[in-house]
Amino acid sequence: MNSNRGQYNDSPLYNMKNKRGSRKKPAPQQPRDQGQEQGWAQPPQESEPRGMKRHVFLSVVLSFALPVLFLISLIIPSNELRWAFLAVTALSVLSMWVLGAFVRSARNTLTVVYAAMTVVIGLALFINQQSPESLRTIATRNPPSSVQQEQQALTSAMVTEAPQPTTDPSSLIPEAQKRLKGFFEAWKKNQIQEILKYCSPAWINATQSPTNVLFQSLSGNIPLDYEVENDNGSDASANRVITVRAFFQDGAETKPYRLNVRMVKTNDVWYVDPNSLDLVPVNEAAEQKASISNNMVINTTIAPEVTKDPNEPQIVVYYNKEGKGKYYHTDKHCSAVASQWWPLTEFSFDLINSREFKNLLPCQKCGAPPRPSVGQ
Repeated sequence: MNSNRGQYNDSPLYNMKNKRGSRKKPAPQQPRDQGQEQGWAQPPQESEPRGMKRHVFLSVVLSFALPVLFLISLIIPSNELRWAFLAVTALSVLSMWVLGAFVRSARNTLTVVYAAMTVVIGLALFINQQSPESLRTIATRNPPSSVQQEQQALTSAMVTEAPQPTTDPSSLIPEAQKRLKGFFEAWKKNQIQEILKYCSPAWINATQSPTNVLFQSLSGNIPLDYEVENDNGSDASANRVITVRAFFQDGAETKPYRLNVRMVKTNDVWYVDPNSLDLVPVNEAAEQKASISNNMVINTTIAPEVTKDPNEPQIVVYYNKEGKGKYYHTDKHCSAVASQWWPLTEFSFDLINSREFKNLLPCQKCGAPPRPSVGQ
């Protein structure tokens, strides 16, 4: 029998039994709830971020204070307020990252948001610095040099000031002088037909061949220049005389002549009467000497002084200075005045019409002289 045991151990059935016994038992399954049995997936439960509890002040600043300050900085154009916003924003964002406040996704979002706000405020600062108000403020704090002030004054005058209306000098010249100027300009060019346009129609009608007469009388003496010395008359009159000093070439010299040109108005138009074009030589040396002597006489003439005869007796009168009397007297102890005011104050009767004594009346009791008139 023993011999048969060895043979049984070697049998295949014996080895299969041992293999079954050597298998490990599966671990007992944990009980599942109803949701897991039905196949539902529960989300992982996260704990509340501790940053929101530990950094309450930082949360209020980033969530409420800085957005309000951002809006105020945009509404009120104050550089100081905007710089304050940038400084507080930079400090708050830096503190958030250093302290590890909030979850990482919240930190990233807040950083991007406040970076955008910083760019907006920076642009607002740049625009405000270029505005005229800020430029005037900078100019007030840093006054420019004298050269810069002159350049700024010239620039502002060229840019901002509107052109001022200017008065045409020709509009101030009387119409008669304008017509006389046209006559002389045509005479200087020796244009006889042009001169004829300024001549009086009455003279033209009364003259045979006026063109030849003008050529013979004017072509020989052509003025180089002229100036109006005096104009006796007005545009409302029909005749006037204009005194002209004209300069003519006489050999190698230029000599002045005086003309009393008669102007005639016909149909509201002024014309020159050629019969009045008589040339009278001007003695400039004699006129200059006469002018100097006249000025000396005017400057040295002194009004005569009114001298008073020293032998003329001076009249003295009296008045109550302390009692503010209303009368002047010839006696310093006049009985018309109470004795407590004696003696009365003396003054010269020549001052009776002065400002101090002009209201005093003559005393009838002591026979004071009447007040003289102002012209005496």
